[in-house]
Amino acid sequence: MHALPTLTAALAVALATASAALAGSSGLPSGWHECERPVVTGVEVHALHGVTAQTACPVALALFKWENKPYHAAKLYGCHRPSSNSAGTPYLRMHSFDGWSLSLTGHYRAFTMSRAGASFEVTGTDFPLNCS
Repeated sequence: MHALPTLTAALAVALATASAALAGSSGLPSGWHECERPVVTGVEVHALHGVTAQTACPVALALFKWENKPYHAAKLYGCHRPSSNSAGTPYLRMHSFDGWSLSLTGHYRAFTMSRAGASFEVTGTDFPLNCS
């Protein structure tokens, strides 16, 4: 009769250990940071230079929240299209947000936020910007 409490305790320890291991492992590449736990928006920051995730995530989440209001995505960016039915290349219409400069950098047009020598890239459900 004493086996049931022992089994229950063993299962509780195993579940706590597994939960801790999963919480510590996001499955993201090194240097990438999920801005929420649990993940709701999918906003991630990476390529942090002179800034911490604790500083970058609130502004990235604020931009995501702002962008998802009616007509705001069109204020943020547009698409250059070779023809009306083809995929295009994104460009920014807005160049600053909450004191951060916005740019699309590199070959993959990574969405980058920078300010006073600090910078980071934002990825997630809305980034990179999609012109398909």
